[in-house]
Amino acid sequence: MSSAAERGPEGAFLDLLAGRAPAAGALDEAGWERVLELAQAHGVVQLLPERLKALGIAPPPEVAGRIHATLLACAVTNMRLFHQLGVILQAFRKTGIPVVPVKGAWLGQAVYGNVAQRTMSDVDLWVRKDRLDAAREVMVSLGYSSRSRENRPQALQDALTGETQFVKPSATMVELHWNILSGEWLRIAARCDEETIWERTVPAEKGECRYLAPEDAVIHLCVHLAVNHQMSQATLRTFVDIDRVRRRVRVDWGAVAGRAREWKVATAVWLVLSSLAEMLGDPSGELPLDELAPSPLRRSILRRFVDPERILEVLKLTAGPERLLLQLALVDRPWDAARLALHAVVPDREWLTLRYGLEEAPGWRILLQRLWHPFRAILKREL
Repeated sequence: MSSAAERGPEGAFLDLLAGRAPAAGALDEAGWERVLELAQAHGVVQLLPERLKALGIAPPPEVAGRIHATLLACAVTNMRLFHQLGVILQAFRKTGIPVVPVKGAWLGQAVYGNVAQRTMSDVDLWVRKDRLDAAREVMVSLGYSSRSRENRPQALQDALTGETQFVKPSATMVELHWNILSGEWLRIAARCDEETIWERTVPAEKGECRYLAPEDAVIHLCVHLAVNHQMSQATLRTFVDIDRVRRRVRVDWGAVAGRAREWKVATAVWLVLSSLAEMLGDPSGELPLDELAPSPLRRSILRRFVDPERILEVLKLTAGPERLLLQLALVDRPWDAARLALHAVVPDREWLTLRYGLEEAPGWRILLQRLWHPFRAILKREL
């Protein structure tokens, strides 16, 4: 750990997340305010009551009141959200569509065991591609309507990256996926056997859906944070998620390492797990860091982008040249990194035509768009 994260309220905050007894008794009111500020930035305030109670620590009354209010607000929000999820799962079950909730939808119910302790901004569901149209019909029958992002037209999502967003007034957004590891980075640089991942899914306790195998779920969380979110936003929340998984679910860490290498995402998984170990600890030494570690040079490059101090202050690498450089550094094999860099500037024809709605356009129009694409991507910071 860096010295900045080892002292004062920052160190106390990390100790609380790790379930360790911090020197929190020495914190003054300003120190507790800093702990609360960090917890809010990383979306983990609602975890503090459990940690504080277990450790016998009492923050100042005003801080304790705000922590408790956040926990109650999260509980109310998540009760509505999980009720909404239950209605959706029941509708899928009635129509015979197998579905796999992932990320927060899985963690809140199957891992945390307390829906108030895990914030969620949306619901992510995975269905087989051959059931996607039927799943969309179910969502529409429940009053949802689909929408596409400005830079991800639905035709592009349907053909290559497999995501549809569904919205409904006064309801949480639902993202329906037909692949579990999505995005251009994964399409070009990784080799994931999604059919095998699906076959390894296990039925939920009540049988209303299926869940990822624990090893696949850990890899999914790591890849989503490192690749899809560039270690940015509420990074520590994902560390806490994985920490909770390793404490409450039996995980074959050798299988995690083997599958990550096989799928060409070992570097991404290593970056997340090594950062987790550095900030929250690995007391039993179970994390497969040596098996996943890239070369010393690659580790040095990655640490220029991602280190505990920057994570603690909430990384923001979701746009601009740093984002592209980090994504290139995360690729396991140099030749795949070269392919990814080339694709960023000169994308393949299918992606280009779907991205810009040029499926029926003449060749000259597609050529003009190909020439303009790198300049547009630089101007809009989409590389």
